Amino acid sequence: MIRHVALLFSLLLGAHYAHAQSNTSSNVQPKPGIQSLDVIASAVDEFIQREQLPDQVVSVQVKALDRRLRLAHCLTPLDTSWSSGSRRLGRVTVEVSCASPKSWRMRVQATVTKDGMVWTLARGVQRGDKLTRDLLVPRKITLGAGNSGLSTLNSPVGEVEPWIGFEFTQRVSSGKVISERMLKMPKLIIRGEAVVIRHRSRGLQLQTRGVALSDAGAQQQTQVRNTASGKIVDVLAVAPGIVEILH
Repeated sequence: MIRHVALLFSLLLGAHYAHAQSNTSSNVQPKPGIQSLDVIASAVDEFIQREQLPDQVVSVQVKALDRRLRLAHCLTPLDTSWSSGSRRLGRVTVEVSCASPKSWRMRVQATVTKDGMVWTLARGVQRGDKLTRDLLVPRKITLGAGNSGLSTLNSPVGEVEPWIGFEFTQRVSSGKVISERMLKMPKLIIRGEAVVIRHRSRGLQLQTRGVALSDAGAQQQTQVRNTASGKIVDVLAVAPGIVEILH
């Protein structure tokens, strides 16, 4: 008799527990989808790789995202773009955003590096000195890796030929990496100096004398005063002390 009562009590208790569990489960709302952080990191990596030049190979390391971050799962493709003011090499920042079903936006940091060639100085130079081939010493380096020699540079000179003949804007010591900010276009025309004014017309080339009214580098526009007529003429600097009249 006792055994039957115990069994009946057990069955009743089990039914009550199952009913309670059923009611509790019916009150629990399913959690909304959470955006995968790995997908966000992959989107950043793909964006940075896509932004490189066709022949440029870079290494991208996306900074680990906080695993406590909870963002609504995006039903549309993630939108990626450079964060305002972000550089393209070294420590970079990419903005990732979602439009639907719940819009959100976040910034993701990454480190972008590449193997490249830079040029160092064989000897020290002074401000105003010109870059010549005998000053150049090649050096292989990983750009963007926080190199102490490159940390304050805007952009190291890579293809050197276009920079030959440019003037140094500052004193630079031997062994330093040459950057674009160290160089400026040489002046072909100096304000106040005499110049030759050329004029090409119908296969003929005429020339006269003048005085430069401002400085000018190669292929830069400036003005000169014709010595003979006194007229001010718009010209293009083509060589040291030589300008051509603009048509």
